[in-house]
Amino acid sequence: MDTFYEAYDHTFLDNHGALTDTSIKALEGFLRCGRLAFGFGRARCTDCGHESLVPFSCQLRGVCPSCQQKRAEILCRVVREEVIEPVAHRQLVFVLPRNLRRLFYGQEMLTLLCRTAVDATTEFYRTGLGLQDLKVGMMVIPQFFGDRLNHHLHLHSLISDGAFDTEGNFYRLAMDMEHDIAALNTLWTKRVLDALVKNKRMTPQHRDDRLQWRHTGFSVDGSVKVTAGDHGRLERLIRYMARPAIAFDRVSYDANTGKVVVRGAKKRAGMRKVVAQYYALEFLSLLALQVPPPRTHMVRYYGYYSNAARGKRRKRDEGADSPNPQQEETPSPKASLRRMGWAELIRKVFEVEPLACPKCPGEMKLIAFITQRQSDVIEKILTQLGEDDSPPKATGPPIWLQRLQAAEHNVVYAHVYDVDDAPKEENYDVVTIDYDMNWGS
Repeated sequence: MDTFYEAYDHTFLDNHGALTDTSIKALEGFLRCGRLAFGFGRARCTDCGHESLVPFSCQLRGVCPSCQQKRAEILCRVVREEVIEPVAHRQLVFVLPRNLRRLFYGQEMLTLLCRTAVDATTEFYRTGLGLQDLKVGMMVIPQFFGDRLNHHLHLHSLISDGAFDTEGNFYRLAMDMEHDIAALNTLWTKRVLDALVKNKRMTPQHRDDRLQWRHTGFSVDGSVKVTAGDHGRLERLIRYMARPAIAFDRVSYDANTGKVVVRGAKKRAGMRKVVAQYYALEFLSLLALQVPPPRTHMVRYYGYYSNAARGKRRKRDEGADSPNPQQEETPSPKASLRRMGWAELIRKVFEVEPLACPKCPGEMKLIAFITQRQSDVIEKILTQLGEDDSPPKATGPPIWLQRLQAAEHNVVYAHVYDVDDAPKEENYDVVTIDYDMNWGS
């Protein structure tokens, strides 16, 4: 990390922009995630009295695969129990041309892009069903990464496979014909280009020229379907849509070469294909790009599934059940639907029982929390237990960096060494970075 901070401005600033405080916080938070030296909870067995320590999580977005997967599990519960209706659903993936993606960076333009996808989908269903007073239930999750961890802005959305009227009646319209997706793609293309012209990011002439191209670079995929009541497939789809940019089982690091090997998200014949190799500093720079800005909504609800629409239906239903709705307050949704316990998250993500006592069949209970403010208490407890209480520290330059520095030293001081006495060095490969993107220009 120290080497990365020192080299960032010289190596990555022009292509990736300035390193934000939010990205630094996420990277350093990941180094503290799960380490006892930064605080923990004390768990005690109710039967035998055995105690164990439970480290804190960083709970930050963009870098930590574990914490991001826990967020995905919470989202699964919220979507299934609070948002969607018991109807068929479909995943739509909206993709932009490569040279237009950089125009939608920033919260305002990203919101505009999501709204454009929703408007195009709503127009498609209204036209197909022949009814104008319809709303599509839609959830949109922007993703900023591709399979190679490259910066690739696109939209994943979960939509009802049909539309609802004002009374809540559902009208099914499956996109099973080839021309259906083509028609939606045409609407999506035109609306995005019109939005760019309206916001003065593109000239009308360039928009008209693009619409005449045979391959505009826009695409919509709607091949993934979920039948009504198939909660298992629905949860797997939501986890995929809200997945972290990288997973532990997809990366490996070679300390000798300083390269990170990235494997694909999908398995073929039980194996993941190698999709990219990056030098360590380049990998960190790409990872830092995946950290969303503060207060950016990464899950957005629209149409029949919007927060406003669901709130109105909830008040209407609760008012209908009440004998005198004018005198009764509308209760808020149960907190249990919006929260998932720490132990349940661990159980679902890692498929282990975190509060099972290792000494007996009893159950562990959390009895106290020791925070980083109590550093002296942490040190005493960890020292008594023989645990490592030191925070992560750099152990010196990586092997690949040492070799590179040694090679550069011999070149700079070649006039000092005698030819016969000069150290015999290997033929070192110069560390170069081959950028596969240039969205900063």
